[in-house]
Amino acid sequence: MTKKQPEETKLLMLSSDLVDRLRETSVKKETSLSGYAMNVLEEGLRAEKLGASPKDVVDAYFMSEIHKGAGVLIMPKSSLGQIIEKLGQDQLEGLEKLWDEAGRWYGKYLLSKINSNEVLHFVRQDLLNSWNLDEVEIKIEDNVSLRFIGFMMSEELTHLLLSYMHGLMESLGYKEIERDSLRGMATIKYMQL
Repeated sequence: MTKKQPEETKLLMLSSDLVDRLRETSVKKETSLSGYAMNVLEEGLRAEKLGASPKDVVDAYFMSEIHKGAGVLIMPKSSLGQIIEKLGQDQLEGLEKLWDEAGRWYGKYLLSKINSNEVLHFVRQDLLNSWNLDEVEIKIEDNVSLRFIGFMMSEELTHLLLSYMHGLMESLGYKEIERDSLRGMATIKYMQL
């Protein structure tokens, strides 16, 4: 049996703070500092090869953990659309109330998990990913402006999303002051309470 030659190594300069944090985590994981650091760098390069930055990957993982904790159910938009189409108008109004309540609960849950300064950024990413919207923009100035577009969204699903956002934003401490909406698109303004 031949002995494997060690790979050539090179010196990499890192801040002492970063090395301390790497060491602390490697001790917790019961692995060597070098082995842990190489693994972290390899995974970062793998993310880049997939077209995502390491930050994108961590953000997606964080979102999936939030969703898991909140009991979020993932289902095809087409299936949800078919269910909604089968409802009568009186049932749809009841469903809008349920979605408002779901938004309120989710907003409170987000505040328990995310820094309040970052929650609107998370909501933007969540709308893009979970609702499969084509565009989402949140502007924070004197008031908060939310604009979304979902080209394939039905009128009924648009109303449900608006109900959900009403509850969500109120639980985050915002009151709706203006709304303009059509099938698959809306612009909403909120003021902070």
